[in-house]
Amino acid sequence: MSAPADTRRAPEAPSRDAPHADPRAAAILVAFVMFLSILEATVIATALPDMARDFGVAASELGIGITAYLMVSTAFLPLSSWVALRLGPRRVLTVSVLGFGVASLLCSQSPTLGFFVAARAFQALCSSLMTPVGNLVLLRITPKHRLVEMLAISTTPALIAPVIGPPLGGFLTEAFGWPSIFLINLPLTLVGALLARRLLPRLAPQRLRFDAVGFVLIASALSLLIYGLDRLGAHPDAPTVPLILMGTGSVLAVMAYRWLRRMRHGLVPLDALRHQTFRAISYGPGMLMRIPHMGLALVLPLYFQLAFGLSPGMAGVLLLANNLGDLAVKPFISRILRRVGFRSGLVVGTAMMMAASASVAAFTVAMPVWLMALAMFLIGMARSVPFTGMVSLAFADVEADELPGANVLNAIGNALSAAAGISLGALFLNLPLGDGLASDPLPYRVALLALSGIGTLSVFLFLRLPADAGAKVTGTAPDVTEPPVRA
Repeated sequence: MSAPADTRRAPEAPSRDAPHADPRAAAILVAFVMFLSILEATVIATALPDMARDFGVAASELGIGITAYLMVSTAFLPLSSWVALRLGPRRVLTVSVLGFGVASLLCSQSPTLGFFVAARAFQALCSSLMTPVGNLVLLRITPKHRLVEMLAISTTPALIAPVIGPPLGGFLTEAFGWPSIFLINLPLTLVGALLARRLLPRLAPQRLRFDAVGFVLIASALSLLIYGLDRLGAHPDAPTVPLILMGTGSVLAVMAYRWLRRMRHGLVPLDALRHQTFRAISYGPGMLMRIPHMGLALVLPLYFQLAFGLSPGMAGVLLLANNLGDLAVKPFISRILRRVGFRSGLVVGTAMMMAASASVAAFTVAMPVWLMALAMFLIGMARSVPFTGMVSLAFADVEADELPGANVLNAIGNALSAAAGISLGALFLNLPLGDGLASDPLPYRVALLALSGIGTLSVFLFLRLPADAGAKVTGTAPDVTEPPVRA
C-alpha cells in the first residue's frame, strides 16, 4: 500500500492540564473500559440457551445478537476520533460509558428478540467509542519512551476478560437468570464514568467538518466484510453469498481509501500509513499474527471440552493458565525489547508463539490436566513479548497530529483480524473431516495447525522491518528526552 500524500490537520491546542496528565492513570482507565467492553462481548455465550427459551426462538437465532454487536462496534469505529476531537475526549468517554450502562439495562429488560438486537446494537455503538477514545488520550499524553510500559497496563484486560467472561456468564445465569449478565454492568459503568471524569485530562474540542461520504463508504465496507467472514465460517459448504459480500465490501474499501486520500479533512486521515512500522503492525505481518490468536480463542475452548471431555470450569482453568503465562512476562517486556530490539523480539517471539500454539495439537486425552496447564502457561509466556511489542511499535513513529487517524486505522485492523480469525477457526472446524462427531479431535488439530501456519508467515514479513524499528520507544534513539506526545 503506497503512503498517501501528507495532508495532516492542524494540531489541536492542548489545554493547560494536558501536559501534566499522568499516563499511568489514563492507562488504568483504558484498561477498565476495555475490560468492560470485552467482558460484555464474551459473557453472553453461556446465557444463549436461557435467552432463547424466554424469547421463544431457537438458540441458533441468538447468534444475530453477537453478529450485530461485532458489526455495529466495528462500523462505527471511524467515528470515534472525530467525535472525540469535536466534543472533547473526556466528555465523549463519560457519555459513552454511561450509554453502555443504559444499553445494558435495556438488554436485561428485552421482551423480544427484536428489542434485544436493537438494544445490543446501541450497546455496540457505545462500545465503539469507549476504548478508542481512551486510547487516543493515552497515546497523546504518553512519552514515547514509556509507551511499552503504559500499553502493557492498558492491554492486560484483553487477556483476562475473554477467560472469565463465559464462566461468569454461566454462574450469573444459573444463579440469578440471564438478565443479570447485563445488570452487572450498571455499577461498573458508573465507576467507569467517574474515573473518566477524574483521570482524563481536559483537551479542548475542535471545529471539524463531518465527512458523510467517507463514513458511509467505510461503515458499509466493514459491515459487508465482517458479515461475509461470519457467514463463510458458519457455512463453508455454501461460499457463494459470503464471497459476494466480501467482494463487494473489498470494492467499497478501495473506494473509501481513494476518497480519503483525496480529502484534506476526511473522516479518517491516512497520514499514519506513511510509516512502515504502522503499516506493518496494523495491516501487514501484525494482522497475520493476530488472526491465529483470535481463531484460537474460538477453537481452544471447544477442543478442551468436546474433544477431551473437560468441564467448562476445567477448560477455563487451562485458558487462565495461558493468560497467566502472558501476564508473568509483562513486567520484563520493556527490558527485553530494549535489549534485543523490536525486530528481533517480534521475529523470535512470533516464531515461538506459533510453534507453541501448534504444539497444542499434540495434546491427548491421556495427558494429565496439570501437564496441560503447565504447557498452556508456557505458551502464554511465548506470546507475551510479540503481542505487547507489536502494540507498542504500531505508534512508535506516529506524530502527534497523526494520532487520531492512526488510532482509528489500527482499531479497524484489529477488528478485521479478529473477524478473520474467528471466521477461519469456524471454517476449519466445519470442514467435513474425521468421523463428523463433535468429540473427534481431528478438526480441532487441523484448525490449530492451519492457524499456526498462517501466523508463521508473519515471521518472514517481520524480518523486513528496519533493525532500529521502534528506537524511540525502547530509548535507544539518539534523543530519548522527548517530551510527552500531545497535540
